[in-house]
Amino acid sequence: MADLQKMQQKEISFYHFRSGQTIASIGAQCCHWEAAYAATTDSVTFYLEDIDSNKFKKGQVEFAWNYYVTLRGRPMTSDYKMIIGDERSTALPENTFDKIMIINSFHEFTFQAEMLADIRKKLKPGGLLYIDEALPKRQGQLHGICSKPMFTNEETIAIFEKNGFEYVDGVDFNYRQKTTVRKIFAFKIRE
Repeated sequence: MADLQKMQQKEISFYHFRSGQTIASIGAQCCHWEAAYAATTDSVTFYLEDIDSNKFKKGQVEFAWNYYVTLRGRPMTSDYKMIIGDERSTALPENTFDKIMIINSFHEFTFQAEMLADIRKKLKPGGLLYIDEALPKRQGQLHGICSKPMFTNEETIAIFEKNGFEYVDGVDFNYRQKTTVRKIFAFKIRE
């Protein structure tokens, strides 16, 4: 558990999970990250959402959760609910979430404007949307796994500002390289 916290301290600190929060993760699929975050905090409810019911399975979520329970060394006090959405809607309850995370999935969204309009309805007042994405070395570079175009820092911020969000903060990951290769962006709903 100490190794996990050391390796993910930057993310954990930036997300600032607190007891009693309700958090959604859109595009959760294997739920590895969410289970890891649940192991590092207490009494958080995670709504795990994905559109691919062939890969987003209860058995996979239980496996991830149980794996991190083993690392934690005591029962998990955070829980989860699984939600199947579609390409235009998360199917998450409205006005519910303190935080919504999209981890390495936003570049795959086919209907970005529709999804962002849906997400705005799901956040509580003052809630934050976190986008964790790999950044390209050059504009137009394709993602190494899905072969979809990746967005630069500037493109990401512009997409969200165009869709009613305001950039609040971000944390860069360089992994011993000169340029940022991954970033977590934090946005709030523009008032």
